[in-house]
Amino acid sequence: MNIEASDQKPARKTDVTVPPVMDDLSQVGGAEAFLLRGGLVDAWFEARPGSDVLAVTFDNLSSIGEYDPPQPWLRWRMEKAGISLLGIMATRKDWYRNPDTPALIAALREAGLFSRFRRVVFVGASMGGFAALAYAPMVPGAAVLAFSPQSTLARSIVPFERRYRYAARKWDWSDPAYLDAAGDGPTEAEVTLVYDPFVPEDRAHARRIRGPRVNHVTVAHTGHRAIRNIKLIGGLQELIEGVVRGTPDWPAFWRAFRARRAQIGWQRDFVAKARERGHLALLPGALAVLRKANPESGFARREARRLARPADAPPPPAAPATAEEGQITVGTPDWPKPFAGLILDLPNASFLPEREGDAKLASGILKADGSYCTLSQGWIRARKPMPAPSLLPGETLRDLPGVHLFGGHFRGHFGHFLVESTARLWALDHLPVAPDSILYLPYRGEVGAIEKAMEGHDRFYRLMGINQPVRTSGTGLRVERLFVPELGFGWSERYAGSPAYRDFMQGRLRAAVAPEGGKKLYVSRARLAANRGGILGETVIEENLARAGYEIFHPEKHPLEVQIARYRAAERIVALDGSALHLAAFVVDPGTRVAMILRRSKANAADYRLQFRSFCGIEPDVIDVIRTDWVSGDAGRVDFRSVGEIDFPALFKALAATGYVTKSFRPRLPKADEMAALLAEFADRRGGEMRPLRQGERHGDEEDS
Repeated sequence: MNIEASDQKPARKTDVTVPPVMDDLSQVGGAEAFLLRGGLVDAWFEARPGSDVLAVTFDNLSSIGEYDPPQPWLRWRMEKAGISLLGIMATRKDWYRNPDTPALIAALREAGLFSRFRRVVFVGASMGGFAALAYAPMVPGAAVLAFSPQSTLARSIVPFERRYRYAARKWDWSDPAYLDAAGDGPTEAEVTLVYDPFVPEDRAHARRIRGPRVNHVTVAHTGHRAIRNIKLIGGLQELIEGVVRGTPDWPAFWRAFRARRAQIGWQRDFVAKARERGHLALLPGALAVLRKANPESGFARREARRLARPADAPPPPAAPATAEEGQITVGTPDWPKPFAGLILDLPNASFLPEREGDAKLASGILKADGSYCTLSQGWIRARKPMPAPSLLPGETLRDLPGVHLFGGHFRGHFGHFLVESTARLWALDHLPVAPDSILYLPYRGEVGAIEKAMEGHDRFYRLMGINQPVRTSGTGLRVERLFVPELGFGWSERYAGSPAYRDFMQGRLRAAVAPEGGKKLYVSRARLAANRGGILGETVIEENLARAGYEIFHPEKHPLEVQIARYRAAERIVALDGSALHLAAFVVDPGTRVAMILRRSKANAADYRLQFRSFCGIEPDVIDVIRTDWVSGDAGRVDFRSVGEIDFPALFKALAATGYVTKSFRPRLPKADEMAALLAEFADRRGGEMRPLRQGERHGDEEDS
């Protein structure tokens, strides 16, 4: 079917007041409404009382000629929201590939229209989504909301796009001006992409749009016309209004989106995709869920009866597989090593946690033939991988039916959880079928502690829009079907994050939480337990930076979404090295300044630098002013419990030199006897004596926190 073909219905007569035609652009600065003729495109502008936000909307194939008189796409939605509107209305279905479009936008920009507004958002769907992405850079600081957009129709750039053949032939896709919405590299603009990841072309176009502020909102089984299905499901007005205003409520959107299972269109697509991928054995259970979601619908009942017919019945169970069933590769040749974007699809895989009788720390996945799945290997630290497990003599594995995603090792500590336990979740955007659960190995076999930690991190999964159960097991399992993704994040060079992992984490976390908070933030460890390490006298930093206008923030005292909101809002962040900075690196904007104060010698500053550089293009200012490392009496090296004694005058001199405080700022600093008292007080809270690490003793940082 030609996706461009459509029976154009007669235009609907509407009772709408057309703005007065404007000929003199000098009047744009104060006009409340106007219609500007621009040849192949027209500009329809309406200012809303009190609105400092402007939505710039573009037509799609369906909206051109929809109304008589012609009016902008989304006009009534913006009127309902009280948001000012500039509609760039097309007179032909040419993907805005004409010189009149940029000329019109440039003329309005030079006339000062966009500067009237605090926030400008370009909005479009499909063809209009391409235009929104392509032309938004003409207005500095403009954001984009695009539904199922194309990045270009130039076949030399997107050979995978075969849907719009007429448009690709008819219009000029050779002129380089505004040809490729993906541009020459990552964008720094705020971009929200809403699309169905099961539409291969839409997914491929979306993956070409990269940048630290690109949010991927994947709405599975809504098809290319995702915006229409979201409208049917409910929540479209709130989605559009929230993104345009810059205050989207993503948790509320995902709650509303759960109603999709009751929509027949969504059910049809879900069942069709399951059939295409050969998942007939999974359909009976899925259809039972769909019948429960919409008891009044006959679709699920009819499909269940159809499935029961001999011709459509699933084949009898095959003999147990003895080799991996297949693999999915989402990476491209330009991905940095060690990343390839690989996901293994393993039937009858053996899930083996650390158990008595096997080698210490041995854990991982065995394939159906008993060979070790090296892709499942975890790491204790940068240079120490987990040993491969083996089946013990006479060991019986419990069967786990269904489809599951291997999550690696689950770590309870927040920093290790972020670095290690999220490293395989990126695969959720690329699996052919939704898994029944995310299956983790319990770190060091401590099932009870890990299950408790899973409850503590439940909010993270919900915030990420992950609804699958998260589970673990202290005994071996035979898993019917297990997806094993590569590590997209982790120790050493993996701190850069694979492109798929960065898209997944940044897109979902940024989409879930809007910025909220002050411009200056000090992230403190002062209220953590004494055995968690830190520096002597961190309250000295707190008191002085509070005088310098910083909010003193203790992240462990706040919900995860508040932490993210603060990091996103801040323009200056000062913090000791630690877990909070790993989270901040996922969500901060490229223009944010980050100062990291080392709290121990030989801290892994390079890892933080690599993460910030790769995720958001930031080079943190690392401040090393440690005088002495204090350790517990029996410790022989710096570790996560050690305490740094820092040179406070040197610290504030460095903060002034790098612009975090003014050069005229005069800190109030403790004297030598006060520092001695701080050490005694800290040792008392720790419950033991502390001593300075002597020269020649180890300074290896084997446990991060």
